[in-house]
Amino acid sequence: MHGTAGGISREKLKFALETYSYRSGELLLNARPRLKQEIESTLLNPGVSIETLSRDGYVEVLHAAFVQKGWEHRPSVFNADGNLEPLMDFRKERVGIRLGFQPNSPQIELMKFQTAKRYPHTAVDIGVYVTATAPCQKELAEITGKIWSGPTFQMVTKSLPTLARLLDIPLCIMGLYIYEAPIQAINPLEMSPEAVKQLVLEFLEARYGKRIDKNVHMVHAGRDIYFDGVLSLGDKDVILAVELSRSSGNFPSRLLSDSILRFVEIVRQYRNMAKRNVCLRFVLMGAFSKTFIEDVFGEAGIAYGWAEDIEVEYEVHSFEEFEAFLRERENHE
Repeated sequence: MHGTAGGISREKLKFALETYSYRSGELLLNARPRLKQEIESTLLNPGVSIETLSRDGYVEVLHAAFVQKGWEHRPSVFNADGNLEPLMDFRKERVGIRLGFQPNSPQIELMKFQTAKRYPHTAVDIGVYVTATAPCQKELAEITGKIWSGPTFQMVTKSLPTLARLLDIPLCIMGLYIYEAPIQAINPLEMSPEAVKQLVLEFLEARYGKRIDKNVHMVHAGRDIYFDGVLSLGDKDVILAVELSRSSGNFPSRLLSDSILRFVEIVRQYRNMAKRNVCLRFVLMGAFSKTFIEDVFGEAGIAYGWAEDIEVEYEVHSFEEFEAFLRERENHE
């Protein structure tokens, strides 16, 4: 839900993203979950208060953050005048990013991804174009008292059909908007399972001391693959499956005997696509009895006929420690 400037509490402003996929650009980016997570987390967490953030200040923060994370800065080519011309702001693993916050023509900006295709050192498989939505520009100008101009998300997406014959690079258009974060105390029992799941993943990040790629979505052989989270540990990816005992009246679906094999098969498809070692880890949050856990898991690879080629493990956390994490989290915000 997009807030309006008059009704937003400036102490709780946060960025979010609206996306538009051109030539399946977003689906292709979803197939690179770690890179997508890196892009989104950098865009959404500038590290400074949004209420004082200028457009140019935000761009400066992004340049420093992406370079620190190993992105090539402004890959360039010589233009007709013999001068170096940047074709994008950042490039990494054949994914390019352009920041659309200056008052330039979006068509010209987008065509630079096509130009980059001609040169081995600038060619990309996916282009990401970042701008702000029209409401976001208006709200930020009112809140900060600073200029937030440039092509809007709506302008950029409407311009794409006019480029269809010229632009064959898959693109993911990302549009910033702002919203008011909840200021009330968090009660997991009053939240939806999906909302609690996101908080559980933040809890796990704090426990592990490592970033988790959340809400991973990719496409393999024409089939959508979804995971709650993926934790990368060296040459191994740990697939995280969060199960909540008190979030709803339904029994945890992936721990039912008729669901486990289907889920393990999805994990196997991920392993074959990513070509990495894989471990499936169930995160049990809440009141799971010892008898239930022993009946389901027993020894990894045995219970319910789990395939021996997939390593399966679990960990258990109480709602008390989860709620303690939420209280500490609120105290630091």
